[in-house]
Amino acid sequence: MRKTVFVVFMCAALLLAFSAPALWAMEAPKGDVVVKMDGGTPTKPTVKFPHAKHSAIDCKTCHHKLDSKPGVYKCNSAGCHDSTDPTDKTSPRSFWMAFHKGDSAHSCLGCHKKAKAEGKNPPIGCNQCHQQ
Repeated sequence: MRKTVFVVFMCAALLLAFSAPALWAMEAPKGDVVVKMDGGTPTKPTVKFPHAKHSAIDCKTCHHKLDSKPGVYKCNSAGCHDSTDPTDKTSPRSFWMAFHKGDSAHSCLGCHKKAKAEGKNPPIGCNQCHQQ
């Protein structure tokens, strides 16, 4: 009897351990996500990011803090790119750097430049993303 209870308990624990992340996982947005800086005065219009168009990309490419900070999904979350100074374009905490650092695989512009080099046609110019 004890062995049966132990086996059932262990099976339940294993099932929970492997399914728990899916229970807490945030569902990806289906439509466009408006990317805007919290606080500060932006120098360009907000960006409508087509999240569904990027569904083939691993979430951790952009949300690169998911392993160390599982609840952090926004770039401007505390401790990430939370600088609200629109002129700050060098600090790793800069909101601008999250999207525009050209040599980073985690930024929009860095990823788009890589795709362009591979022969694809992603938007790279300012006004292509920051539409009036």
